[in-house]
Amino acid sequence: MILKQPGSNSLWTRNFTLLTLSLVLISTAFYLLMPTLPVYLQEVLQANKKEVGIIMAMYTLAALLVRPFTGFVLDTYGRKTLFLISIVLFSILFFLYPVSAAILPLMILRFLHGLNWGAATTSGFTLVVDFVPYEKRGRGIGYFGLSFTIAMSIGPVLGIKLMQTGSFTMVFLIAGVISFLGAGASLLLSYPRFDRPERRTFSFKKLIAKQSLPVSANMMILAATNGGIITFVTLYAKEIGLNHLTGWFFFVMAGGTALTRVFSGKLFDKYGPTLISVFGILAVSGGMMLLSQIPIPFGFLAAGFTVGIGFGVIFPTLQTMANNVVHRDRRGAANSTFLTGLDLGIGIGAVLTGIFAGRMGLSWTYEMSSLFALGGLLFFLLFSLPHYSRNRIAE
Repeated sequence: MILKQPGSNSLWTRNFTLLTLSLVLISTAFYLLMPTLPVYLQEVLQANKKEVGIIMAMYTLAALLVRPFTGFVLDTYGRKTLFLISIVLFSILFFLYPVSAAILPLMILRFLHGLNWGAATTSGFTLVVDFVPYEKRGRGIGYFGLSFTIAMSIGPVLGIKLMQTGSFTMVFLIAGVISFLGAGASLLLSYPRFDRPERRTFSFKKLIAKQSLPVSANMMILAATNGGIITFVTLYAKEIGLNHLTGWFFFVMAGGTALTRVFSGKLFDKYGPTLISVFGILAVSGGMMLLSQIPIPFGFLAAGFTVGIGFGVIFPTLQTMANNVVHRDRRGAANSTFLTGLDLGIGIGAVLTGIFAGRMGLSWTYEMSSLFALGGLLFFLLFSLPHYSRNRIAE
């Protein structure tokens, strides 16, 4: 398979800008539901914390299952068709939430939604690697990742505002409209020329990029802490009397992520992944400890900002590492493998946080998450970094 690359060495091309805009919009729709759906489940459907964790995890479980097959399709049949179909279906499913007002239908809907989210985001991240030159890959992935950061700052605040002043139905419908705008932007892309490989036989070996596995496992470990935050921080804020600051928590978390994404990609391209990764993981661990130990407005918001700083460094750095150890005809598999690790970590984090929080409380659970993040640092130094140093490919 050969992907024809544009000759320009520019980063902010029309394709890169439109793709980023598309992901901003669908991610905003995604984050609209992050703080509001758990409240909907508890207040309207009377779900307990364990049920909330399971329903929220169905989304990431579905994305986890579909990503490896998405990578195979992207590397075998090209980017365009799968990206467009998945992003349109993802948008349509928002309109089914108001009519799925029971635990089982919502579990099924969340699973279907997760399938299309997994396919759309895997396709998007593979396309961005196609669009940017190698020497600017760290910056390209970092800036592209700002689409999620911008969405994280807008989506939760808008979702909470709609929930408070309108209704849950309004939240779902507005999310669907925003997502369809993102689908519209994706229709304007000029997709890279794709030459299908002569051999297109399916093989389970093709689903996973083995060279990207160590970094992907590292992402899984660290993403587990994030799963506990995005799923339960709204309920935690209510427990400690800071529910009026939930929207601001996500806003400052997004601000911290944006701050580090601006320069982390440049630092990666110039100095490599070691120092910035250590810094990012320590920031995540420190932020989780703040969240558990200082349940006052300053500590709550400082925790969000610090965790945001950490993930603003970790995500683009590890994803660039995952892409830099494979040839271009395995980029789909590399991104699906990496994002599978991300989804698996978020899903595990959501379920375990729900289980332990029901027994020990959210404060104690977040404290343990801080220590878990330090385990991710140890894994990075002992496994991910040495593997990357041995297998990096300049392509």
